[in-house]
Amino acid sequence: MQIKHIILSGLLATLFVSCTTDIAIDLNTVAPELVVDGAISTDTIVHTIYLKKTSNYFSNEAANVVSGATVTLNDGISTVTLQEDVSVKGAYHTAATYFGVVGRTYTLTIDNVDVNGDGEKERYTASCPLNAVPAIDAIAVVKGQLFYHDVWPVKLWMQDPPNVSNYYLIREYRNNVCVSDSIDEWGITSDEFFDGVYLNNETIMYFSSHKQDEMLVNGDKISLEVCGITKDYLNFIQEVKDEYRGRNPLFGGQPANIRTNIRQVLPTNATGSPRGYFAAYATSWAKTVYRTQ
Repeated sequence: MQIKHIILSGLLATLFVSCTTDIAIDLNTVAPELVVDGAISTDTIVHTIYLKKTSNYFSNEAANVVSGATVTLNDGISTVTLQEDVSVKGAYHTAATYFGVVGRTYTLTIDNVDVNGDGEKERYTASCPLNAVPAIDAIAVVKGQLFYHDVWPVKLWMQDPPNVSNYYLIREYRNNVCVSDSIDEWGITSDEFFDGVYLNNETIMYFSSHKQDEMLVNGDKISLEVCGITKDYLNFIQEVKDEYRGRNPLFGGQPANIRTNIRQVLPTNATGSPRGYFAAYATSWAKTVYRTQ
C-alpha cells in the first residue's frame, strides 16, 4: 500500500510541475491589418463605412484610423465615391439620398491605402447581396416580469415568407435612440423553425430594467428595426458575440479567428489578413407608443 502511495505522489508531482512550464509568446510584432465596419441598407440615409487598423495585443490605446482612402460602392449598375468626414477621420459617408436596392449585390472597394506601412499602396474589396425582408404589420409593448426583474417584451406581427431561408437582424429603439447599441445586444435569428409561419403576437426582443436606458415610462416612442441579412453575416455576428462573451473552458470549442468578407487584392503577392465585415440588407420598421396599464 505504501508503494502505491509513493507512485501516486510521484505522478501528481510530475503533473503539477508540467503544468507550470512557461511559454514565451511574442504578441507585439504583428503588422497592422485593415479593419472594416459598415453596412448599406434600403433606408434613404447617410451610410457610413469605418476604416481602422488592428493594434498590438496589449495596446490600451484607441485603434488608429485609416484616413485618405478612396472608398467606392458599386451595385452592378453604377459606382459612387464616399467622402471622408472632415471631423471624424476614418469615417466615409454616402450622400444622404443614397439607398440600397433589393436584389442587387454591393461591392465595396478601398484604394490608396498603405495599412502595413511598407510604402506600397493596397486595394481591398468586399461584396454582399442585399436580401429582402418582409413588412412588419404591427408591434406592441407590454410590461412583464422575467426572473423577478421588470421587462417590456416587444410583440411582433409579421409574415415570414414560405420556402425561403431568411435570416434576421433585430434592433430596438426608444425615443429614436437605438438601445441595441452594440453588436452584443443585436438580436439575430433564422426562420429555420418558423419558415412560412405568421408571427402573431410573438415576443421578438425585450427592454430590460437591467439597463437604465431601457426602463420605459408612459409615452415613450418605441421603434423596431428588422433587417433581412445573409447567412454569412448572421454567422459573423454570432462569432463576434461568442468571442466577446468568452468560451466555456470545459465545453467550448477551439478558439478561431472571426470570419470576414474583406479581401486584399493588391498587391498581387499580398499576405495580409484584413478584418471586419461589409454588409447589405433591407430594413422593415414599425413604431408604437408605450402606455402603462
